[in-house]
Amino acid sequence: MKQDDINRIYSIAKTSYNKAKEALELAHGMFYFREDSAISDVIPGYKANQLKFGSYTKDNFAVLFVDMRGSTRRAISVGEEQTFLTMHIYIPALLEVIKLYHGNVIDIMGDGLMVFFGGSKQDDNIMTKDVAIKNAAYCSLGMMTIKEKVINRILNEEKMKWPDISIGIGVTYGDVIVTKIGINDVYDVKAFGDCVNKASKYSGGDNKIHVSNTIRDKWPKGKDGTLKFIKSRSDDGYYVNYEGAV
Repeated sequence: MKQDDINRIYSIAKTSYNKAKEALELAHGMFYFREDSAISDVIPGYKANQLKFGSYTKDNFAVLFVDMRGSTRRAISVGEEQTFLTMHIYIPALLEVIKLYHGNVIDIMGDGLMVFFGGSKQDDNIMTKDVAIKNAAYCSLGMMTIKEKVINRILNEEKMKWPDISIGIGVTYGDVIVTKIGINDVYDVKAFGDCVNKASKYSGGDNKIHVSNTIRDKWPKGKDGTLKFIKSRSDDGYYVNYEGAV
């Protein structure tokens, strides 16, 4: 990742933190988490008003899950105010990385994010399988870079009680079933598939990138070829030895 991108994301995350801190000071003791609008209609090429309940379409995506590890213990330790402020650093920083690599945020689940790359019904340029995997791969490395050089940097600068967070990332590729689910006035477009479940499971390591065999085989080759993969002992995936690559 270029230093200019790191500096830009740092500035965005720090601004988000400062705004959250100002809001917290104005409404001390009264703040609460609020989601003004749910994420919906974000699966590229699939709109709720064009789908029927019960119908489905099969497509292929590279799927990335990222999760803050130990977040429950951290929240108990640091308290609600520092948790609130941390999220206003963490989420904007990761969203900027996703945008940089043309990912589509499908869901934000607390401190976890699900991201799709590719698909056959994109509005703009079609992202081929190889490009989707390449973008997901670079996005995972970019997240690890930003975690250290932006998120943890700001947490340390602001002297947070628990200044260093860890994240886990899972990346897979495969068939996804897209369907409209719900009732007439409450519904969403959702994606299901083995690759989605695996990516979520793979995100369970501390500061680890865990990928499927397909992602390993198609992972973009570095200039020096030093990136290595370590076979997981608990499943059919691989861990990325990214030291020196971020």
